[in-house]
Amino acid sequence: MSLPGNQISISVVPRTRAVVSLKDINIAYIIGKSKYTYSQVVKFIQTIMNEALELTIEETKEWIYEFVPLRSGDLQDNLIEFLEKSKPPPATATELKNVRLVLGAGKDVEYARYVAEMTDSQVQHESTWLEHSGRRAYSKGVPVMLNDPHALGDWMKQMIKFAIERLKTNLSKIKGVKING
Repeated sequence: MSLPGNQISISVVPRTRAVVSLKDINIAYIIGKSKYTYSQVVKFIQTIMNEALELTIEETKEWIYEFVPLRSGDLQDNLIEFLEKSKPPPATATELKNVRLVLGAGKDVEYARYVAEMTDSQVQHESTWLEHSGRRAYSKGVPVMLNDPHALGDWMKQMIKFAIERLKTNLSKIKGVKING
């Protein structure tokens, strides 16, 4: 069984999340005249979406570790915490209605919006104890070694764009899977 690409709707709520969902009518179209029941197909599709979400979260975590400014690590940890909240709880993973998946991307760290507005040259550092201004670098009052040469300015928009593209790619990899009873 394969999922027709035009039957999966992907919508994006700017700067917060990507939502992929299938409505009852899409599922009925997918079932067609097959021998599978509605609940079998829903469970099958939800499993695929959960796997795509899991893979996308792992790929986005790697992106965060590579490109989000480091300093104390609080910002990276907070972004990953938000991603982890995207995973459906085990008890409800197969009980979702109108098969859907949500990839959350947010932040609780207050200074994140200021860092997100910085340029690449303002956030990139290569093995130095000094800020770009020449002053010693501190995090939470403790001197820190700044070493994030690949950090990106405007990282939030780039991270969301990356995550959405990976989510689409991971869903498009689904060619055909057998449904087990």
